[in-house]
Amino acid sequence: MTYRLLRYGVLTLLSLSAACASDPIATTAADAGLTDGGRPDSGKADSAQSPEALRLEGVLIDDFEDGNGQTTYPGGSWYAYDDKPNGGGSAITYTGGADGGVAMNGPGYGSTRSLEVTYTFDQGALTYQPYVGWGAWFADKPAPLDVSQYLGIGYTYRGSAHRVRIETFEVADYDYMGMEIAASADWKTVVIPFAQLSQGGWGAKVVFNPKNVGNISFEARGATGAQGKVDMDNLMFLTRLPDQVPDMTVNPPDPPAEDPVTTIAITHPGQARASAYLNRGYNITNWLEEARFTGFTYDEAYVANLAAAGFKSLRLPVDLDLYIVSSSGAGEAMDVVVHDDLFTVLDAFVEWTAKVGMSLTIDYHQYDKSMDKAKPETIDTAVAVWRKVAARYASNPRADLFYELLNEPELSFGGTAPTQDEWTAIAERMVAAIRASDTTHSILFGDVGWYGIGYLSKRKPLSDGNVIYVFHDYEPFIFTHQGASWANMASTHDLPYPYSVERWSPYFGDLGFTPAMDAWILDAARNYYRTGNRAYIRNQVAQAKRWAVTNNVPVICNEFGAYDRSSRVEDRARYLADVVSIFKELEIPWQQWFMIMDATGNVVPEYRTALGLGQ
Repeated sequence: MTYRLLRYGVLTLLSLSAACASDPIATTAADAGLTDGGRPDSGKADSAQSPEALRLEGVLIDDFEDGNGQTTYPGGSWYAYDDKPNGGGSAITYTGGADGGVAMNGPGYGSTRSLEVTYTFDQGALTYQPYVGWGAWFADKPAPLDVSQYLGIGYTYRGSAHRVRIETFEVADYDYMGMEIAASADWKTVVIPFAQLSQGGWGAKVVFNPKNVGNISFEARGATGAQGKVDMDNLMFLTRLPDQVPDMTVNPPDPPAEDPVTTIAITHPGQARASAYLNRGYNITNWLEEARFTGFTYDEAYVANLAAAGFKSLRLPVDLDLYIVSSSGAGEAMDVVVHDDLFTVLDAFVEWTAKVGMSLTIDYHQYDKSMDKAKPETIDTAVAVWRKVAARYASNPRADLFYELLNEPELSFGGTAPTQDEWTAIAERMVAAIRASDTTHSILFGDVGWYGIGYLSKRKPLSDGNVIYVFHDYEPFIFTHQGASWANMASTHDLPYPYSVERWSPYFGDLGFTPAMDAWILDAARNYYRTGNRAYIRNQVAQAKRWAVTNNVPVICNEFGAYDRSSRVEDRARYLADVVSIFKELEIPWQQWFMIMDATGNVVPEYRTALGLGQ
């Protein structure tokens, strides 16, 4: 059975009276004393939506009216946590809780009390985003709570965005099943069907087991200095889910007409170099871009297996500035001392790729947002580290060794990301630092907007003539990133490629879309019948090709692909085949992002065929 989520996942607040733990509570809009304006008589709600004849049925976990730290059902205890034990400096407080203790002193919705937490974020020594959380403990592992008689949970809240999680004991790495909840200035009630829960995506994949529950928790994350507050009321286990009305239309496929590309000829010598050395490429991901080198997770044998599988080029993402030991000076006079570990790993890959006839791109690629426009020294060090790397390989005779300035600048900058003009100025500084010692090897440049085609196609080429221009293409995004927590799409699943009437649904919830997702994601779902096809992808890529032809500069795509957590392999294979056929038609070299080969060299047969490996 499929349990479907309400259209916007928002129900009018229901004022619940206390009940015995064994007594289901059924409430309706009339029970809550709603006026025709959709507001309770208390006047405490601002603009909560009020579907007619709305009815929630279930068991009250806590309405917080007793003001203590215990749940009404099933006898649990409220708690809070922060990131200090792991090196962060974030703090969370229950309003009115003495000495940091638990208290229920928030303003109730149509009642006297609610749970209210306030918090601030401080990353401290963390290498990831700071966090805080609060929750209700119910049971330990030897005697878990069985909630299989319920279909989900519901609660009323206002305040900051957060993630609700149902913690089961199958999960050993904190990647609990949950759902993202959007910020709301007004009181809203959310319904969270168990069938719509999903993991964040970083841990081992598990199946939700309602018989093995320990906690319900709520977690918030944010940047250092950010603050938040959440008021929560009337938390329930639900025995019935509200009826749903369709929130999408199942349309027939409507692909766009293909835009004309009158010529693909590029006479710039870099185009021939890119075609020869940067095609059929592979990215080694989730390794050196995330942390410093500590040993060869991927070694010479892995590189040999890549070549044997049919890949011709290797892009090695690495966070270069993690290896800066010290710095001195400022601006163009900045000098840095680089740890030997950086050249241990880079020298190895230079050697290994040469042995098997693969090109190598050294890709400055970071996620820790260590660059900041408000701190010029952070940009100076990024420029200086390129000066060191280029000096190391300036005399290397390989024509198939490339430097990529900085992957997707938005990922590297804390605070405000650079504008296109600001990024161009920084890139020109990096190019000059490289050319101070290396005038031979080609440089790769991608634009702002996550290496966006739209930005690239409106810019002027850089001043250096030995630059290969790069774009990334993940369209249609809701297909390629279904199941991806970092895109706020962790719960999405089974989106077909290409779009299929037979596999689409009139209900967001059937495909895992939730009301907490950004409006553009839901809009993209509604329009997938137009975008989920080869013609749409081709029209995006054609923009980059036309720009390259107009400016007579080489262009490649060194990231595309589809996340595999909740999509079907046959859909991914059809997508990959379409994208590669477009690149072949438009003579655009490519490098695929998501890793699809295991340590022994095995590539899923469907992928091997789709990518044309071995041909």
